[in-house]
Amino acid sequence: MTTSDGTLTDVVALRALVDDVESLPRAELLAVQVRAVAVRREADVLLARISAEVARRSEPTDGAVGLARHEGHQSAQGLVASVAGGSFAEASRLMRVGRVLARDDEARCAERGDVERAAADSAGSGADGAFAPGADPAATTHRGPRFPMLAMELRSHRLSVDAGALLADALERVAENLIGDQLAQWERDVVGKAIGLPLAKIRRLVAFAEARVRPDELEGREQRQYADRAATIRSEPDGMVTVTARLDPVSAAPVRAMLDAYVRDAFQKQRDARAAQAAQATSAGTRRQIGQGPTSDSTALQLRADALVWLARHAQGCESDHVGVRTTVVVRVDVDALHEGVGIAEIDGATTPISVTALRQMAADAEVIPAVLGSEGEVLDWGRRRRLFTQAQRLALVERDGGCAKCHAPPSWCEVHHIEWWDRDSGPTDLSNGVLLCVRCHHDVHRDGWDINVVDNRVWFVPPRSVDRARTPSLGGRARIDAYARGGVATRSHAVTRDDVATRDDSATRGGAVTPDDVVTPDDVALLNDGAAPNDGARRDDVVTPTDGVHGAKRAGGAQSERRVNLAGP
Repeated sequence: MTTSDGTLTDVVALRALVDDVESLPRAELLAVQVRAVAVRREADVLLARISAEVARRSEPTDGAVGLARHEGHQSAQGLVASVAGGSFAEASRLMRVGRVLARDDEARCAERGDVERAAADSAGSGADGAFAPGADPAATTHRGPRFPMLAMELRSHRLSVDAGALLADALERVAENLIGDQLAQWERDVVGKAIGLPLAKIRRLVAFAEARVRPDELEGREQRQYADRAATIRSEPDGMVTVTARLDPVSAAPVRAMLDAYVRDAFQKQRDARAAQAAQATSAGTRRQIGQGPTSDSTALQLRADALVWLARHAQGCESDHVGVRTTVVVRVDVDALHEGVGIAEIDGATTPISVTALRQMAADAEVIPAVLGSEGEVLDWGRRRRLFTQAQRLALVERDGGCAKCHAPPSWCEVHHIEWWDRDSGPTDLSNGVLLCVRCHHDVHRDGWDINVVDNRVWFVPPRSVDRARTPSLGGRARIDAYARGGVATRSHAVTRDDVATRDDSATRGGAVTPDDVVTPDDVALLNDGAAPNDGARRDDVVTPTDGVHGAKRAGGAQSERRVNLAGP
């Protein structure tokens, strides 16, 4: 096992650059960061391989105590953690990743040995007793399934050790259900999707991908989670009261939906109030001071607390029957899984799937919308609530985008944005022209001049040259974080490609930056559905500002079917 001269050279060069890091230009700073990550991952791979060997030698053999006990440690994790100055959990992750690398090394060595033995046999030189690498089966000391793609991506620095350990654990479990080509395909799908994702997104990716091949495990886990539900309330010495709850995903779904809707509605009202005050100050020829006036600046944490208090007061029978926030829980399921009663479903905003059995229990709630999907991901049914066109557009986009298509924030945080702007490009309010963006990403797209293309039902973001001079498209939406993503929305008849974008002038076309006056503001809003009835129930987050061109999208591929699906089962 060796490390490359290039890695050592990088360490020396990085030391010199970091000494003067404050003076580095933006592009060079980002490039140095990438190089530093590569060096760190190279070191982590080496440490993982060493840690796996420490673990192997720490196993007692023939009455011997093993390496760790011999060195005064109770376990191999203790030895590695002491040397590395880390935690036992980190040491365990290093060992698990090291075993993946070791098994791959041994398999490749055995393959080379087979080739050399075959060559020697064909040349008649195998009778001299010469040892061929990999010839001894006993040389395989790290037993278990081999994961070649995971090992390759770890060695190429495209995955961290933490991500590698998470994926290795999932692959070990999935290997109990899949074998041969099926396991290899699962590894390619999931490991390929994990590259470039933060650990939290990889955890979600793994949870859903694993549940698809191990659906029977879900119901048992759901029963255990429901049994483990708990809530506590205690008074603190300073007089504050701490409320803590631990809920299973199904029980948490309406709570999450209500809190998110309450916070979003409050933030929208805050923006409206600020805009109104700014307009008044402008008309009066004065500048509004921060904090001036009645506008509330409550944080999301404070607003969630307010929502819980409102729920308790409402249960006590207050005169107001509604806080002005309408909540809906959307659960997605394939029609085949629904009919067969075996499979998984997805709750908006949740990071783990649920079983079809749990979905059927939830479907008894009038405020739960089960989105039933066909074999190609098309939306067959939106449940039993009355059809609201604007809401249906949004729900169809959620199926494709999964939430914010750019940063993957939950759907309840998102607005619908016109890909071709409403005012500038005369873009239609069709599903094919819409994309979900959270408020922050919505502002970024308009302020910085990002392009958005939909090709084969996948959303691609093209950065401005100020971010990436090559303007390399990056995949977004549900397809970025779901190994088995399928969209339910039609693509545009003509998608703007990277080559199309490159021919346009940065400052004067859709690739160019917009002025601060063009960013999303809460006033001058318009409904996504121009002809919607006044009381059609259109949500506040389905409205947009003509100046920022937030649009909806085409129903062609996500149209609601007239066919109704029996959610209660056969």
